Formats: sequence, structure tokens, C-alpha cells
Amino acid sequence: MKTIRSRVLFYFLIAFQASIFGTGPTPTDFKMGPSAKIKIYQNFPIYLNNPQIERAVIVIHGVTRNADEYFQYVLEAATMEHVENRTLVLAPHFKIESDPRQNNELYWKDSWKFGDRSEQFPISSYEVIDRMIEYLWLSGQFPNLKKVVLVGHSAGGQMVARYAAGSPITDRYSIDISYVIANPSSYLYFVPERMNHKKEFVVPDNSCSDYNSYPYGITSPNNYIGHVPEKELGIRFASRPVTILLGETDTQSEYLDTSCAANLQGAHRLERGMNYYQFIKAFYPKSGLKLRTVPNVGHSGKEMFQSDAGRELLF
Repeated sequence: MKTIRSRVLFYFLIAFQASIFGTGPTPTDFKMGPSAKIKIYQNFPIYLNNPQIERAVIVIHGVTRNADEYFQYVLEAATMEHVENRTLVLAPHFKIESDPRQNNELYWKDSWKFGDRSEQFPISSYEVIDRMIEYLWLSGQFPNLKKVVLVGHSAGGQMVARYAAGSPITDRYSIDISYVIANPSSYLYFVPERMNHKKEFVVPDNSCSDYNSYPYGITSPNNYIGHVPEKELGIRFASRPVTILLGETDTQSEYLDTSCAANLQGAHRLERGMNYYQFIKAFYPKSGLKLRTVPNVGHSGKEMFQSDAGRELLF
């Protein structure tokens, strides 16, 4: 344990300098080793001891990478629940090449949401989440931390869904962590079957030859997902405390993945989420996967997180 703590402190404390007191709308450097870093938004300094924190919520932004806005959505939801003083809200910023960046700041292609490695360092975007959770749990800065919630909306929901299947973090440590997947455009299927128009799960008979390749299926995975045996991915996902949170009017096409592989999962986000829930229940009947819907809400991270169902899941 001393070795693990020493490694965590080396990566996350020694290299941290002037941004230690940054909070609110000004992002802080989160170190991923001696050089690489990523920006995160925070409501309390993560490098200072804080015994009042009991819960951490890590929120993943959507495809437009507006981490600052997602941070505010969750912080406002915490305030609505009167738990803002004991909840740590963190929003990592997964940048792409066209975004303004500092030296050694990680950036990805759009496939950051699938756990691909960054463009300049061999660091998966999913490994960033692993390191964040590891730091929160092991650094000793939050001695009364009891729960971590990982939540994402839209592209962030895709990230959380696939991360929940591939991450080894809960196997390494006894961390109480739950996953909230809100309105993603597609899902990771663990078998070749998909739901047809008869509401039956069958192997599709069409020209979509790569429909079962990652990130839609389990063949040809990236480095991070590939470390998990194919048969274990579905078992991992099904065994973890995951909730799919869907807006009941999220049926529009804006930012919707309309590839052949995605279209096999359903016509729109609402249908794809419903189908995926049925898939997990059919192939992994012992799964504790939950499904919640939010009336009169479409593709809005703010409205999803600040809804009654959203606040209940986060806090």
C-alpha cells in the first residue's frame, strides 16, 4: 500500500504547481505522469485535504467538449439537493487537436469517448478516469469519501458506458462507484445479435459488415478494451451498478450517430437505450442494470442532471 500511495503522490502532487488553488470556472492541471496533463474543473481544490467531502461526482462532457458547462450543470444540481458542501464535482476536459492547449496537455481525436490513446502520449482517455478515481481513493486528501459517481451525457454517456465494461479500477480497489449513462448515441454490444423490428435479438442479415467491431461490438477493440477477454466484457458491465438515464423526447437527429452500425441499434437515442436495456436483461438476466426515463426532456445534459431522477442518481 505504501508503494501505491507513493506512486500516486508522485504522479499527482510533486508535479502540481501554481494551479493548486484554482476552483470554479478556472480549470486545474491533473497530472498523468511527469509531463502529460489534462485540465479539470473542480469546486474544491483536489490537492488539499478536505475531510468534509463524502461523495465525488465525475461528469463527462458531450461531443462539443464544453466541460465548464457540464461542471456547472452538476454543481447546480448539487446545490438543489443541498449537498454542495460535501460533494466534490470534477469535470475533465478531453480536448481534440483544434482546441487551444498548453504544452504537454493531452488531446485526442474524436474517439476520446471510446478510450483511444492520446495523440502525443500512449495514454487512453479511459486511463485518465482510472487515475482520477485512484487518486481520489488513495491520496488521503478525502478521508471521508464514501462514494464515486461517474456520469456522462451524449458522447460522455458513450464514454461512461464503455468504460464501465472495460475498467479494472473496481477490481483493484474496493471502491463504491456507480455509473450513470445519459442519452448516448450508441452502445457497446457483447454478442453479434441486435434487436430487429419484431423485437427479437438476431444476427443481422445485411451489408453492414463491421457492425460488431469496436466501438459498437467487441471485435477489433482498442488497446484499453483489448486487455479484457471478450467473454468478460459483458459480465463486467452486467455486474456493475449501472443506470441508463433517457430523456423521453430525445428522438431528434442532432449529433446522432447515423452510421450503419449505430442504426442497427435503433432509430434514435431513446429507442437505442430501450433496446440496449432489453439486450442486457435478455443476455445477462442476473444483471442489476437499471433504466430511468425523464419526462418532457430531450437531448439536454442540464435538464437530465437537474431532473428529479438525475439528482437522485447523482446524490
